[in-house]
Amino acid sequence: MAAAQAESGNDYSHLTVSLTTSNPRISLSSLPSDTVLSLTVHTQCTGTRPITLCTAGSVLDNGHHARHDGIFRGAFLPLTSTSDPTRKIQLHFSGFPNYGSQPQASANLLERDYLCFETVPSKGEGELAVTHEISLERLFRYSDLRKEAVKVGEQFTVRLNPKRLGSTEGWWTWGSLKGDLNGKKFARWERPDRNGEIGNLMPGEKTPDVEEMERDGWVFSELFDELTLNAEEGDAVIVEFVQ
Repeated sequence: MAAAQAESGNDYSHLTVSLTTSNPRISLSSLPSDTVLSLTVHTQCTGTRPITLCTAGSVLDNGHHARHDGIFRGAFLPLTSTSDPTRKIQLHFSGFPNYGSQPQASANLLERDYLCFETVPSKGEGELAVTHEISLERLFRYSDLRKEAVKVGEQFTVRLNPKRLGSTEGWWTWGSLKGDLNGKKFARWERPDRNGEIGNLMPGEKTPDVEEMERDGWVFSELFDELTLNAEEGDAVIVEFVQ
């Protein structure tokens, strides 16, 4: 997301993101399937209206859809040893998975099973909390640093990837999935800008009739680059490996 900030009345399209863990100690003697690291991403609005956004592939994507989750796609930076920054545990897949084409994908983004959407409540009404549960096997699945090479007592820093705070899809709008957006259909396009142009219109693609579609229950994204997501200072957590 771009660093621009948009204002709608008294509301700002700005979200703050922070990270916590409920288990800062990771047992090296755990079973491969045991959950050894639980990371919760907390997101809050700074404005008085809720914001709904596409979270696919972001730090807010914990895998409840048909494609790989945010961790697989780089939502977290490699865990880095506090004693030796060259020692890292990589969580993400470093290749380029081929998901194939989706020629029959629904025009309604909400019906595409590889996308996911979440609502961040308005200021003072709570937060969106998304938890990632990581097993011992998953922790080291894509890492060059193997479990056997980790030292008992060694500490690692876990950080959010600033490039993955929001989805690469960019889609967002004002409102709540359980409130005023309930029963709506999500169009893939941005709303027209002040010049009447739609920024993500494909070359040769017919311009949609926004007013007619909105009367039919379609919701268009606000301008992609007008949503700002910022990680709070001190968003890193420290985990320690124990026997």
